Amino acid sequence: MEREMRLKISWAVVVLVVLTSFLMTGPVFAGEKELTLSPINPQFPEYMDLVRARKAPELITTEGYYLGLIPAPLDVTHTRGLSVIPEAKKVSYPASYDLRTLGRLTPIKDQGRCGSCWSFATYGSLESWILGEGGATWDFSENNLKNCHGFNPTGCEGGNRWMSTAYLARWDGPINETDDPYHPYEEACIPGLEVKKYLETVLMVPDRESSTDNDNIKQAVMGYGAMYTGIYYDSACYNESNHTYYYSGTEWSNHAVAIVGWNDDFERTLFNYPYPPGNGAWIVRNSWGTDWGESGYFYISYYDSNIGTDNALFINAEEPDDYSIYQYDPLGNVLDFGYGTNAAWGANIFTATSNKKLTSVAFYAATINTSYEVYVYDTFSGGSFWHLLGSKTGTLTYPGYHTIYLGFPISLTNGDDFAVVVKFTTPGYIYPIPIECPLSGYSDAATANPGESYVSPNGSYWTDITTDYSNTNVCIKAIAGPVSPSPDLTGLIVYPNPFRPGVGHTRITFAALTEQATIRIFTLAGELVKKQDMSGQYSWDWDVKNTDGDELTRGIYIWVVTNPAGERRTGKIAIIK
Repeated sequence: MEREMRLKISWAVVVLVVLTSFLMTGPVFAGEKELTLSPINPQFPEYMDLVRARKAPELITTEGYYLGLIPAPLDVTHTRGLSVIPEAKKVSYPASYDLRTLGRLTPIKDQGRCGSCWSFATYGSLESWILGEGGATWDFSENNLKNCHGFNPTGCEGGNRWMSTAYLARWDGPINETDDPYHPYEEACIPGLEVKKYLETVLMVPDRESSTDNDNIKQAVMGYGAMYTGIYYDSACYNESNHTYYYSGTEWSNHAVAIVGWNDDFERTLFNYPYPPGNGAWIVRNSWGTDWGESGYFYISYYDSNIGTDNALFINAEEPDDYSIYQYDPLGNVLDFGYGTNAAWGANIFTATSNKKLTSVAFYAATINTSYEVYVYDTFSGGSFWHLLGSKTGTLTYPGYHTIYLGFPISLTNGDDFAVVVKFTTPGYIYPIPIECPLSGYSDAATANPGESYVSPNGSYWTDITTDYSNTNVCIKAIAGPVSPSPDLTGLIVYPNPFRPGVGHTRITFAALTEQATIRIFTLAGELVKKQDMSGQYSWDWDVKNTDGDELTRGIYIWVVTNPAGERRTGKIAIIK
């Protein structure tokens, strides 16, 4: 079916999507492997060409309802049809499911005469997740999201899930609706408003491969609530009497909505003729007010061409606390880098702005079952990272944005540098490193400085990205916060153990201490070599020296931790030199 929408977007200056100086500098070589850029979503340059020629699709239907979903540059077709559900955990889903009947949806909203559907679909998901976790009914500000996302399109010129993720991941939102009420028109961003939640996770559910590829979505809706998704909306495909929709063409998606349930037995003859090949429909939440559809909802055939693509779940939103976030990627994951294999390394060097403890790191996973190795270092010198402070490994089932808790706090010193290094392994995808970079007319605001982000094919040979790719950073964030006292010593952690100075270890940390605690270190013969009384600090970084300031020799030592409540924990430390 031919596109019926025509241009109403007026970007001041839009050039063909080329990274100008970013791409014209040529490939980067590190350790004799070539650093290459991931493919660009083919819809994106096509869309930008149309915008430049003033022929882009209009963000309004023939009845006057506004749309607003625009293509993102990152090509994610490598995840299409992949299952996030392990074979052993696959289950049979109910024939019908409806979040409306479970109290897991906030009231329908109306985007009005503005291309902001994507912001409503975003908060339709996040607000639903909070309700599903037993939380309060929130009404977040789509206005602040559409006006303050930081990308080139202005407030009513459209957006996508990646723009929402960038805004929320950098902790610019969500804002309360009453603090920045919705207006369906262009206006300036209101910065500095109180952020109500800190978002930790965005799951990018893989696109459906076919009309029967529905398990990922069903699991997502049952487990996490309403799911952001994209459709192509053509008024001719909507049946007003039955509130049904079925599109079978090949146009790219132009409208973001949220899936809130399904009915496997929904009769195919309730859609416009020619009917879908079979029964079944998704229950979908729209953003055109309660006077449209079935009180704001409608039914989209399983056989629709676009439903179940551009999917996202905005989840794991925590209460704001006295945390600091270190980051160079306010615009988030624009494209990816790689060295021709499914494993590569990225690193960011930050300067601590307080003495808070590093508690977690955050980054993007490019495909299902992405595995990571996180290393935190004290120093970057001579092209290498030194003095390992801690590490964490794991695997992420979903593509998307993830926050990784280290499991132990790492001490930071105000004014000192520290580095977060991540090895990304992305099965079946050869561009593992997520990057923020400038794309003309889309992410022009991306900036970077030398000495911030580094990449490597093997973790040994490191290249500063800005040497060849200007205004480009690795998407790795570091999060630091206050460390609360533990109620008891059961959670006490002592690391690294064994202690190996040869691999960069410089201190041993005793973490998760109670308000008051005493730490003693003994030789195997029972000689006391170090005693430390703690009060109100909750962790201790030991330089592995005795009371006289001398470094301990190699061997096995005994540690004992006690507190005024009479608790006692003991263990062994191996020092290997």
